[in-house]
Amino acid sequence: MYYLAKSVQVFTSQRVKLERGLIFLAIVAIVLSGFSVPKAFAARPDSLKDVITDSRPSTAANHTITLDQATGGDFSAGDTLVLTFASGFDTSGFASTDALDYDITVNAVEETIVDSSDACAGDTIEITTVAADVFTFTACGTYAGEAAGVVIVIEIGTHATSGGTGNTQIVNSTAATYNLAVDSTDEDSQDTIIVVTAAIAVSAALDEVLTLAVAAVTSGSCTTTGGTKITSTSTTIPYAVISTEAFYDICQQLTVVTNAGTGYTVTVYTVAGLDSGANAFAVGTCDGACNLTTPNAWATATNNGYAVCMDDTTGDAAATANAGWDTAAEQCGGGTQKFELVADIGASEAPSTIMSSIVGVSSDVAYAGWRLSADATQAAGAYTGTADYITTGTF
Repeated sequence: MYYLAKSVQVFTSQRVKLERGLIFLAIVAIVLSGFSVPKAFAARPDSLKDVITDSRPSTAANHTITLDQATGGDFSAGDTLVLTFASGFDTSGFASTDALDYDITVNAVEETIVDSSDACAGDTIEITTVAADVFTFTACGTYAGEAAGVVIVIEIGTHATSGGTGNTQIVNSTAATYNLAVDSTDEDSQDTIIVVTAAIAVSAALDEVLTLAVAAVTSGSCTTTGGTKITSTSTTIPYAVISTEAFYDICQQLTVVTNAGTGYTVTVYTVAGLDSGANAFAVGTCDGACNLTTPNAWATATNNGYAVCMDDTTGDAAATANAGWDTAAEQCGGGTQKFELVADIGASEAPSTIMSSIVGVSSDVAYAGWRLSADATQAAGAYTGTADYITTGTF
């Protein structure tokens, strides 16, 4: 009985140890199950994008697809690039027999693209197939692949110009969001998004602008030479009391602002000349050659009358208006300053153009220099008249 009881005790102790061992092994198995070796997958590209030139529905656009390969992915002989556009994009104009519609750079190096009729044995990339919105490119037999992890840029459309200019574009589908999948031999397929967006109507209206500002010019700022200078106001040319056979000069500043698409003109005339009752002030002809349309020299004070010269300050409005003022020397104060007669509306004369532009302007500034010389036999009296500047915009 003694030995039997002891045997049972020993057996029981061994059984407990066995159970504890099994429990430990089970725990180890559970823990290790979380560290199983993963399956081997192809590398995922670092990034993918597709830049399109026009996002409007049913509109042709160029596509620039940039695939930044992962460190473990390369593109070498025998590898393929497969571009799959979403159904609805119209790629029917493309063919694998026309390589001009495609450009590819690998690591910023422009590659030679050949069509599917090529043997694809050289250092080139072939457009192998184009079918059902799927473009397949193949690196040919002796293609010198770049190092792994390079950036591949694929241009499809009329902006593909290497070796010739493409003539086909992909036509967008309806307004929505679409996937573009790019699959390369050494990498997992990667998707990017193309958003087709309805065109946004943009509208604006600008009121027509046309202003002529007439400003006073002090006697010291008037640019004419050869006469006694008098200060003007914005509304008067006040010669006051003058002597005969002498020049008197008064300037006014004219500033034109307009958004007229094809510019403006400024003309000048007098309502009924300059007179004192029944006595009209002699108009004259400058030094004998100026008239209503052609400026000319007037340097002799005894050649009497009144006329106007022009001087561009900002812009070239006076020079544009009349070839007689197309150089600085011919304008007021120049070495050969020229004057033009002023039309008289009362005598049915056409107003003279003194400033003009063929485009809109933010500010054309010119001086109008009025010159007067009275003949010794001019009848005494208070002479008055009205001058008018007419500004016309061509909108």
